[in-house]
Order: sequence, then structure tokens, then C-alpha cells
Amino acid sequence: MKRHFIIILLFAVSTAFFFACKDDALTYAEELEAERELIDDFINRQQIQVVKVMPTEFPWPDKVYYKSKTGLYFRLINKGDYLSSDSIEYREQIVTKYEQYGLGVKPDTISTQSTVQLPHPKEFTFGDHSQACVAWHEAVGYMKYNNAEAQLIVPSKIGFQNFSRPATPVGYDLTIRVLRN
Repeated sequence: MKRHFIIILLFAVSTAFFFACKDDALTYAEELEAERELIDDFINRQQIQVVKVMPTEFPWPDKVYYKSKTGLYFRLINKGDYLSSDSIEYREQIVTKYEQYGLGVKPDTISTQSTVQLPHPKEFTFGDHSQACVAWHEAVGYMKYNNAEAQLIVPSKIGFQNFSRPATPVGYDLTIRVLRN
């Protein structure tokens, strides 16, 4: 009888221990759902209109963002040096000036980087996805010209790796400059 009591007691303690140590972390699917809800909430709070066809007229109507097939939300603010016939080509060196911010109710600036004015600017090669996130390459393709400006809402799947877990969407105010000889 005493032996059965000890076995039952050990079972009860181990069961309690199991439930006490249950991992409360979200699954990746739950993180992605929370991320989608945060993006939707940000869009609603900012009264953003999302379109599936990129506007052809400029300037774009207020608060209109194009949502691409990859999930990037893109808004062209300034076309840049579009009167020149030189549009950005693959393998050209791009430097960025950007403000990166969270999409929460109290938006936090995550970092501000002004690489254009640095003596040794950080740069990436347009088309080389090992040097910048997919979203930035896609945005540069839409921006097309030197000194173009855009606003982005970037889901974690196409953003920088440090925002992938937990899945964190990020906003950017982005200006590009092409380094040409």
C-alpha cells in the first residue's frame, strides 16, 4: 500500500511539474498571425488605403500603399531623379538613408541610420540578397531612380533576419542613392 502511495505521489508531482514547465512561447504560426493583426491594426490606425495595382500617376494619393505579391506594402513619396534616363540597374551600389520604426500603438523608432552622409557609407549591391533584405531590393526596383523616397511596411518573412523570430513587422521611411563613377 505504501508503495502504491509513493507511485501515485510521484505521478502527481511529475504531472504538476510538467504543467508548471509548459512552454508559453508562441508557435511560429501564432507569431505570424499576431504579426498580420499588428499590420492590419497599423493600417487601420493610420487610415492607409491598400491597393493591389500600383498607382501610375504621381504624386500618389494620400495614404495609398501598394501591396505586392510578396507582402511588401510600398508607398512612393518622391520619384527621385526620374528626368534623367538613368534608372537603377542590377549590380549597382546603393546607399540608404532610413528611419526604421515599430508598428505598435506607441510606435518606437528602432533605429535611424543616415548612411548617405557617412564618409564610408554602408552600401549594398542591388540584386545581391545576401547584403540587404528582400523587401529593400523589391522597393529599390519600384523606386527606380537616384534620390527616390518611399515608405515601406515590411513583414518579417521579407525583412531583415533579426526581425524573423519573433515575427516582427517593421516600417521604413527610405531614401536611396546610387553610387556611380
